[in-house]
Amino acid sequence: MSDKRCTFIMPCRRTVEIFTVACMLMLTIFSGTTLAQVQNYGGVSNGSAVWTVLVGGEAGISPQEYGPSGAWQFMRFYPENITVNVGDKIVWKLKGSEPHTVTFLAPGEMVPGTIIPENNSSKRLILNPLFALPEGGPNYDGTAPAGSGQLDVEPNFPREYNLTFTKAGTYEYFCGFHSKMKGNVTVQPAGTPYPKTQDQIDSEAAKQLSSDMEEALNAVPNGENVSMRPGPNGATIHDINLGYGNGIVSWMRFVPTNLTIYAGDTVEWTRNDVEMPHTVTFLSGGDEPDLFLMEPQQKGPPKFVLNPIVQAHAGGKVYSGKGYFNSGVVWGEMVPLPGPSSYALTFDTPGIYDYLCVLHDYMGMKGQIKVIPKNK
Repeated sequence: MSDKRCTFIMPCRRTVEIFTVACMLMLTIFSGTTLAQVQNYGGVSNGSAVWTVLVGGEAGISPQEYGPSGAWQFMRFYPENITVNVGDKIVWKLKGSEPHTVTFLAPGEMVPGTIIPENNSSKRLILNPLFALPEGGPNYDGTAPAGSGQLDVEPNFPREYNLTFTKAGTYEYFCGFHSKMKGNVTVQPAGTPYPKTQDQIDSEAAKQLSSDMEEALNAVPNGENVSMRPGPNGATIHDINLGYGNGIVSWMRFVPTNLTIYAGDTVEWTRNDVEMPHTVTFLSGGDEPDLFLMEPQQKGPPKFVLNPIVQAHAGGKVYSGKGYFNSGVVWGEMVPLPGPSSYALTFDTPGIYDYLCVLHDYMGMKGQIKVIPKNK
C-alpha cells in the first residue's frame, strides 16, 4: 500500500519537553475536551438505548503527519465495565491515535495472538485476520465471535464500532493489539432498570482518564539526564529509552529525543515499555518501508504480512551515515517472539543523523543523533 497508515500500526517530530507534556496533560484534564464528544444517555431506537464507550485516549497532543497526535497513549476502555439491556446498542469511539480493536470471542475460545506465523509453520508473520478485519454482524448473543477490526485513522479505517446485544449475559471483550486492554458488558433482560445513566458513566470515565493522565505524569522519565558508561577504547556508551510505559499508559518517544555524542561512541536503545514494540530505524535518506504488505487472496480476505525489512535486523554494528540500518522489531509482551530488548549502534562519522520508529513515527516518535569529532 502506498499510504503507510493503510497498514496496521502496533500496536504508532519534535523533542517533547517534560514541562510541555505536563502542561498539556493537565490542560486536558481540566478542560474535559477528551470526553467532549460523548453523548449523554437518552438516545432511543425502537425502545432500545444507545450507549457510548471510549476506546483509548491520548495526551501531550501536537501536530503530526496524519493530524494531531498524543505523545502519551492510553490503553483502556472508558468505562471498562458497562451494564445495558437486551436490545441496547453500544457505540465504541476511538479517542486516541494508537489503533485498537473491540473484539468478542465465542464461549471457551482462548485469546489468540496478534501476530501469528503464517500457516503455523512459515517464517513469515501475518496480522491475525480476527483483528485486521470486522468479524460478525451487527448483533451479538455471545455464541460467535464479533469484532470491529482495526479502528484507526479515517478514511482508511473506521473510528467507530456499533454492536447490539440480543441476549442477557456477561460478555468480556478486549483489544487485539494490547493484551491489558479489556472490558465487560453485562446485558440485563429488556425493561430492567439501569444501574447508571450515561452521564454517570461519563463522569466515572473522566475520573479514570484523569487518573491515567496523572500516572503518565508520574512515570515521565527524566529526559534531560542521559545515562552514560565507559565503552571500549576510551569511548562512551549512551543509553536511550526506546519508549516508556506499563501496558496501560505508553510514552511514544525516544528519551532523550536528541543526543550529541563523539565519533566512536555507541548508543544503546533499550525498550522500557512492558508491552509496546518499537523499532530504531535509520533510513539515510531512503524511503520508509511499509509496516505490513497486503496480499490479495483468491478466496477470503487479504493477508497482511509483516514486512520482512521491518521485522529483521539490518545493517552492521557501525553507522557512517549511509545505508538502511534497522533494529528489527523490538517486541514487548504483545508478541511472545524471541529476540533482544535493546539495540546498539556505534557512530564513526561526524554528522547529524535522523531516525524513527517505523511503527509509531506518525505519532512523532523520531530522534536525532548528532556526532561531533572527538577532541584529540
